[in-house]
Amino acid sequence: MEMIYLLQEVLEIRWPILLFELIFLFGGIMLVVTGTKVRKQSKSTALMSIILGVIIILISLYLLLWAVMFGYNG
Repeated sequence: MEMIYLLQEVLEIRWPILLFELIFLFGGIMLVVTGTKVRKQSKSTALMSIILGVIIILISLYLLLWAVMFGYNG
């Protein structure tokens, strides 16, 4: 029960930065999906899109974890 209360408190305080990072996470996922669909037309564009998407996803996940655990000034 304490874990749910703690998670709720974290979300109430830090929701703007979490929302911003979730938008970047969604953008990275969209880049990966687009890269896999474009693969038949242009291999270089698909590869660049997939690599950029994976990099954005990894950075977003790291920043989300950092923001939830340590806050803005961590």
